[in-house]
Amino acid sequence: MKLKKFVSRPNLPENKVGYVIMSDIKPNIVSELNAYGITVISSGRLNSITRSEAYHADMCICHIGGERFVASKNIYTEVKSKLKSLGCNIVESEHTVTAKRPSLNVCILGNKIICNTKIADRGIIEYSNKSKMSIINVNQGYTKCSSAVINENALITSDESIYKSCIKSHIDVLKISHGYIDLKGYDYGFIGGTCGLIAKDILAFCGDISLHKDYKNIKAFAASYNVSLLSLSNEKLYDIGGILPILENE
Repeated sequence: MKLKKFVSRPNLPENKVGYVIMSDIKPNIVSELNAYGITVISSGRLNSITRSEAYHADMCICHIGGERFVASKNIYTEVKSKLKSLGCNIVESEHTVTAKRPSLNVCILGNKIICNTKIADRGIIEYSNKSKMSIINVNQGYTKCSSAVINENALITSDESIYKSCIKSHIDVLKISHGYIDLKGYDYGFIGGTCGLIAKDILAFCGDISLHKDYKNIKAFAASYNVSLLSLSNEKLYDIGGILPILENE
């Protein structure tokens, strides 16, 4: 099969994924994805952030659909060049992304965008309005990092504001415990930052999802949408800023 198309709906591939954007700070995870025939484009590092999230893909770039992306103004030139060589249409963020303004860290779920509207990049908000997408405003500024997308109307999160807003918006949501995920410099990381769909029915994790306290509930929830869980190592889950699928097989 040939890689001919971009993932049309962000985070929701229909077929086997061939390219993802992801941090490369865990070489063993990169190697595992390579073994599955997936090419990893390193998200590089944002020099406007000093802590671990500087390397996170969900901080430096937001896929808004098809070949369209919004990238931080200071994304690595090499990353931008690689993406453009694949045919990506990249628009710069209005502001430089910082830890206090994670403006690209929004969760796009089918025809809905979950974000803190006070923080989210204007370009993403304008795109959602033009596309007649529903905007779900939450207190959390890191909604992509905090949300593991299962399908166009289902996600997993430990964040209370996302959970409550999803319930009100008739989104199926599984609330899990805080913790059980490593992130250097923090007490714990977040579930969305550990994973990403690498096919319509496979959710891949940076680490061993079975080590999470709520594994049985997570597995059952995903299975209710015919999604299986793939652990890419036998280590504790690690928040790398997500595995963002961008190109898939036709």
